[in-house]
Amino acid sequence: MAPRGADLAHWWQCAPSGQVVVDEQGSMLQVNQTLSDWLGRPVEQLINRPVSELFTVEARMLYQGALAFQLIDVGAVDEVHLSLRLENGEALPVLCSARLVGAQHAPITLLSLLPIARKNQLERELLQARQAAQQALEEKQAVIAELEAMRALLETHNHSLKTHNSSLETHNKELQHLTLKLGHEARSDPLTGLPNRRHFDLALQERLARVAVNRHSDIFSVAILDIDHFKPINDLHGHGVGDQVLQQLAKLLASQLRGRDIAARIGGEEFALLMPETSLDEACNALERLRRAIETYRWQPVPITASLGVTGYLPGDTSESIMARADRALYTAKHLGRNHVAKG
Repeated sequence: MAPRGADLAHWWQCAPSGQVVVDEQGSMLQVNQTLSDWLGRPVEQLINRPVSELFTVEARMLYQGALAFQLIDVGAVDEVHLSLRLENGEALPVLCSARLVGAQHAPITLLSLLPIARKNQLERELLQARQAAQQALEEKQAVIAELEAMRALLETHNHSLKTHNSSLETHNKELQHLTLKLGHEARSDPLTGLPNRRHFDLALQERLARVAVNRHSDIFSVAILDIDHFKPINDLHGHGVGDQVLQQLAKLLASQLRGRDIAARIGGEEFALLMPETSLDEACNALERLRRAIETYRWQPVPITASLGVTGYLPGDTSESIMARADRALYTAKHLGRNHVAKG
């Protein structure tokens, strides 16, 4: 006898893993009782909230960067290490798997969260991520050097050409594997953990392509943020202090922005923000709150301020035109004396 709908709904609520249904804007449509119990928050308080609020600040950056980008890219993500932010302030490490389903014009995301007990292992993996990227690059270079040496050997030993070609094919497959492994690291900034310029450019192009297909999604804004007087910080206090400032700012951006917004480090002390479904006036208000948060934050060891230029999408915009307009607005904010938000 097939299970009834009510039975299926009950089983979903009582599943041993947390289950979340997320809409296209990154807000939670439904949450099962298991996840509500873990978090210590009623289901009603979670509905229509950004899904990124479920996670700690560090896990939120990983969700908005690597997981969300891969989900858009291939439609599925398996077993990403994240940490839930519980009501009592503690963190619960989980394995997050996601699937993008539904029609292209209104897709939804299904998240499954499986608790894991070995939190220390997760922390070691996060700390070792940067070292792993460097090691993968060195392995790739070693394979390339080995392939070049093998080609030279093949030229002088024609009688063993068939054997060496077989070995060369094997090493080429290893090289392809390493290249794919480096693909993720190539889209992330190793210092701050935020998406890098390549990631941001791809996200902006995807947003412009979506506008071309669906005119109802043509409202979005783009901003450029620049730290005021950053060079003297490096000159007077050293690049180590400058790196600390950049890392603190990345965490502040992750905590201040909404779940569907994308913040990326696009070079030096410059950051770019993509704010979907946001008018220019709404973006100005949000960025003014961000500017004040930066101004009043307890920076260690030196305080900073930031200037921001923001613009909204206009029909016919390209990625180059909208970024140029945001850059001109940033110049205006600097001309006003810095620590300003200017729109263009």
